Amino acid sequence: MQFFKKVASDIYLVSFELFKIMIPTLILVKIAEIYGLVEVLTNLFAPIMTVMGLPAEMALAITTTMLTNPYAGIIVLASTPGIEELTVAQTTILASFILFTHSVIIEAAISRQAGLSAGATIIIRILAGILFCTSLNFIFSTFELFDQIAVLNLPEMSTAPTLKQWIIDQIKGLVFIQFVIIILITFLEILRLLGIEKIIRICLSPFLKILNIGQSASTIVVVGLTLGLGFGGGLMIKDVKQGIVAPRSAVGALIFINLFHSLIEDTTILLLIGPSLFTILVIRGLFVFGVTFVLIKIFDNLPINAYDRFLYSRSINKLIKTQN
Repeated sequence: MQFFKKVASDIYLVSFELFKIMIPTLILVKIAEIYGLVEVLTNLFAPIMTVMGLPAEMALAITTTMLTNPYAGIIVLASTPGIEELTVAQTTILASFILFTHSVIIEAAISRQAGLSAGATIIIRILAGILFCTSLNFIFSTFELFDQIAVLNLPEMSTAPTLKQWIIDQIKGLVFIQFVIIILITFLEILRLLGIEKIIRICLSPFLKILNIGQSASTIVVVGLTLGLGFGGGLMIKDVKQGIVAPRSAVGALIFINLFHSLIEDTTILLLIGPSLFTILVIRGLFVFGVTFVLIKIFDNLPINAYDRFLYSRSINKLIKTQN
């Protein structure tokens, strides 16, 4: 009985918070479409989309996920022209970029409170996403990998809807997302009961040691990987302010969980567009580990003033000065 109460409570809270963001976002997207702003956005992002091997029309869905969350992006994606023609290679690239950059503004604000500056967070995530996806496009194109049409599991949307049909489509999309949330929350709670956090902690332990992320910060990294940046970042904020986690250790941990967090939930959502699971999970994980390792080495060799200026947020700089 306790299990069902916990699941029902989580479903309500998650649904309320998500729909509070998604509904206004979908309305704004429609207004932008009516006034021709979508076409402007598409043309603006076309060069980046081309480099990554994606149609320019995908720009709106990507931008939506960057500003809000993957759930809103999925609904926008479902109504994007040409979505049914995407190959597995393209959906893998699309899913990868969304996983790197979703909710980047909101999560940069969380990271800022925990120690890593918002500017550094946004730059690192977007550049890492472009680098990874451009590399995937080169490899997939060169070796003709995943060139079959992707199997999509998205709600059907009208291609040129009237206002009434658009409203019906959005309701269908929101109902679809509600079912996804119910399934995901239930699945996540079962995994927690089975102790998935302990398994992930054991698997990650040697990698985190190589990254020189201390034990106190590594526990928070595991929370971020399983439950998301909101939970991991929240714990990091508390521990940094209490002096449990050193600021430099916090920066390394925050870079890692910004690039690789909420593995179960976010990955499951993006599987709806039919990408290669091995690529978006395992290959992306190895890439993130390599990028984080290189960045930490580079940052550790920066002069102290440059490190403090470009990586630490103002709140952490003030904390360090107070402690000194």
